[in-house]
Amino acid sequence: MTRAAGPKGSFIWGSLPAFKADPIGFLADAAQDHGDVVRLRFGPITAHLINHPAYVEQILSRNAANYDKATRSAKRIAATTGDSLLSADQDKWQRHRRLIQPAFQPRSFDGIGPVLDGLITPMLARWLRDTEIDIVDEMMQLVIAAAVRILFSSDIDPQRINAPLEILLADTWRRIEAPLDASLISSRLHRPAFKQAVAEIDDIVLDLIKSRRASRDRPDDVLSRLLAAHEGEGAQQLSDAELRDAAVTLLLAGHETTANALSWAFIHATSGHGANPAHLFAEAIRLYPSIWIIERRVIRDDEVGGYHIPRGSSVLISPYLLHRHPDFWPDPETFDPTRFAQGTPRPREAYLPFGLGQHRCVGLHLAAKIAHHAIERVLAQVRLQPLPGQAPKPAPGMTLRHNGPFRMRCQRR
Repeated sequence: MTRAAGPKGSFIWGSLPAFKADPIGFLADAAQDHGDVVRLRFGPITAHLINHPAYVEQILSRNAANYDKATRSAKRIAATTGDSLLSADQDKWQRHRRLIQPAFQPRSFDGIGPVLDGLITPMLARWLRDTEIDIVDEMMQLVIAAAVRILFSSDIDPQRINAPLEILLADTWRRIEAPLDASLISSRLHRPAFKQAVAEIDDIVLDLIKSRRASRDRPDDVLSRLLAAHEGEGAQQLSDAELRDAAVTLLLAGHETTANALSWAFIHATSGHGANPAHLFAEAIRLYPSIWIIERRVIRDDEVGGYHIPRGSSVLISPYLLHRHPDFWPDPETFDPTRFAQGTPRPREAYLPFGLGQHRCVGLHLAAKIAHHAIERVLAQVRLQPLPGQAPKPAPGMTLRHNGPFRMRCQRR
């Protein structure tokens, strides 16, 4: 089988310095220069960038048995979430998925409108009073509060979650990019700020669990399902560690991607688009998919696009690049919600903001419900306009956030 071409990089670290300096720019240049299968070297690690819908479908679905999630990135994520949906592989992942999946069916969220309105109405009143806002921070605060109410039937100051989350995301991405990670030798070698952030999140989760256990009437939410599994018997019983890991994962991952998408949607909604909220959301997560890169470990030799993908290497799939592939998306750099209008053809595997195959995001229906409702309410009541001197700029890390604040002026419609 043929060996794929790719950038040479430096003798020792290969392309790692270029990737660290500009992750998206480096990968985009590599795909443009070398095609849809690119061989990369990051120090001792060999990886292949895969950037074609058919090849992505092969890896994440059709030939998924040749790949697993026991990757460098998963090991580093596990320092926060333990063995959970984000980081576990094989049997442990399936246990968590079977437990949580029923609570995330579309019908489970049919009645969340009043919950969202209870948060959006005072938010809009404050916007009109203040006249200027940071849309990035506002969406993070809104979606954290919504996720906590919907998943845990509780009220928590969003900043109590967001402050440690910022530290966890930044430190985890730093360790993913680093050629050596001392914390893999011993958890005692984590930076003090990281250990403090984990402790703060654990305190929140343990308080939620303690309060729910003391409650006579348990609401039918995800936390109650987790507790029922923890208190049950048999193969599906959750250990103390599994209960903690699942709750932490839902607390942290239950809002991040949706908040990012809403920020991007409102930043671009000022471009004169009178779009359907669903189309606006779909286009926001096309141009700016929060999960902008996916990693898999190769556990059996494979052939992708005629190129050898060796066992023990990694494959990288970037929804950010795939969603902008000119062979599959007309005018790919333009924000155009009408491309998602009914009847508009689009390639299935070229659009994967929530992943593909068995590991497709369990929370996609909840994310869409929150986003569609928020977009409809906000754009019906206020007009948002960016303050001068700003340009949208993505910041790739653990997720694809906007690079810093984005300030907007608010006026009543």
